Amino acid sequence: MIKITVKTTHAGSELVSDLLYEYSRSGVVVEDSEDVAELWNSTLVWDYVEDSVLNRPKEVSVIGYYDGEYSDISDDLEKRLSEMKEDCPFALPLSVSVENALDTDWSEDWKKCYDIITVGDLQVVPVWKKEEATGKNLVLIDPGSAFGTGEHESTRLCLSLMQRIDLLGKSVIDTGCGSGILGIAAMKKGAKECLFRDIDESALNNLRENLSLNEVNGRVECASLLEGITKPVDVVLANITADILAKITNAGEVVKQGGYLVMSGIIDKYADGLIARYREMGFRLLREERDGIWVGLLLQRS
Repeated sequence: MIKITVKTTHAGSELVSDLLYEYSRSGVVVEDSEDVAELWNSTLVWDYVEDSVLNRPKEVSVIGYYDGEYSDISDDLEKRLSEMKEDCPFALPLSVSVENALDTDWSEDWKKCYDIITVGDLQVVPVWKKEEATGKNLVLIDPGSAFGTGEHESTRLCLSLMQRIDLLGKSVIDTGCGSGILGIAAMKKGAKECLFRDIDESALNNLRENLSLNEVNGRVECASLLEGITKPVDVVLANITADILAKITNAGEVVKQGGYLVMSGIIDKYADGLIARYREMGFRLLREERDGIWVGLLLQRS
């Protein structure tokens, strides 16, 4: 097994994480002092944080573990990092280093990267911290050493925008669901049903575990975006990226009249174009929230 470390920035960490995860299905770690500082300054209670953690350099390290030789993936990875340098200067330096690693390097260390996240009356809780949770609506997540537990800005933006919707009795689709945080949160807030969709079978396996942890039922499909959906729903949740969200062409048919679309994963410079695209499909913007370079949108079908 090899350990791949890419140096980036807080703003670029999600993009690099998504890239490394394509090679590193055993897991990705983000070492980001800004994330720790945000949690330290939030309403969460920390017993103790070492000064060395809070005072880490601003440069962010994204770490993935690949079960093979670096030569197997080096050309492809370095080509894609080169393209990212051109398209996403905010993510620089995007330097890469490689070293041999033991399986045990990952087996426990990744748990240190997760904590309880509170958004409104929702708490997203790593399952090993269940006893510490105090929220009204708990979303228990076992990241399976690969998926997030709600720390990233885009996830928190979606959870925040969901607070604006009365989800009681609603039908929901969580597309690009990953570990299922958004759909499970919707069900915890009273949604009557949720369809979870993702194109990654390993994500869906992790999702099924999380559904069981939360004692909720949902339909699970390995499928892309909203393709093939014929039964309209009240709410669609989509925390993906702007370029993928722009490929959805049937949202106006899938979301009922008066229904809602919650989207994030959008870098700020793409937000206006995406809003215009969805207006053409019959949506109006109800609310826009921002966190750094990330934008979350709450739209309603006219």
